[in-house]
Amino acid sequence: MKNIVYLILLFPIGIYAQTKKDIEPRNESYITTDLFSPFFVHYNGKYFTPRFRIGYIKNLNEKTKIGIDIGYGNANSSIINTGDKYSLWEIRPEYYRIINPNRKTIKYFSLELFYINQNEEFITQSFFSDQNEYLTFDKADYNRQKIGFIPKFGMFVNLSNRVGFNWYTGIGMNYRINSYSNFVNLTPRQFDEEHFSPYYRKEGNKIGVEFTIGLKIYYRIKN
Repeated sequence: MKNIVYLILLFPIGIYAQTKKDIEPRNESYITTDLFSPFFVHYNGKYFTPRFRIGYIKNLNEKTKIGIDIGYGNANSSIINTGDKYSLWEIRPEYYRIINPNRKTIKYFSLELFYINQNEEFITQSFFSDQNEYLTFDKADYNRQKIGFIPKFGMFVNLSNRVGFNWYTGIGMNYRINSYSNFVNLTPRQFDEEHFSPYYRKEGNKIGVEFTIGLKIYYRIKN
């Protein structure tokens, strides 16, 4: 897992080495914050994974940008309900290719890599173990790690010379590792009342589809 995180961190550096030869970069960059991430809700409002996400985007040339987003959330900082021991951090490097840099609204295609690490304590719940046993517990520690990539389409919409919105959407792949530990009163159950269990109730590794849609507000820095 450490090797994967290192690859994610080194991704923008490799892209920069390739694109630096093209066109001399304009001295311009962006500070961003994601407007959706503090309100992430799943499964009809029954499960929450909020985090505050800030980012930095740097122009390499007229048609190329690189950026990175870092997110963090916990029970104390969250503005919506979470468990008392909820915490999550993530890192998301991204490579942008501008379609037409001369347009007022800048449209782009991009490739985002991501890594997420979440910890939480669950109280009086059930889950499917690695051996597909249906079990209940009074208390347990939960960890989720997720890596993946998302090809995206988006646009930068200027509201002024400095401020604007960055809208984006995309679909890619993820690899998720769910694990449970430190059980209190772990008990097998005979019947499974859940036909479509949410992802956090399934222990083990799984490959899945990753969909994203979001909106950032940015502040342009010109030196």
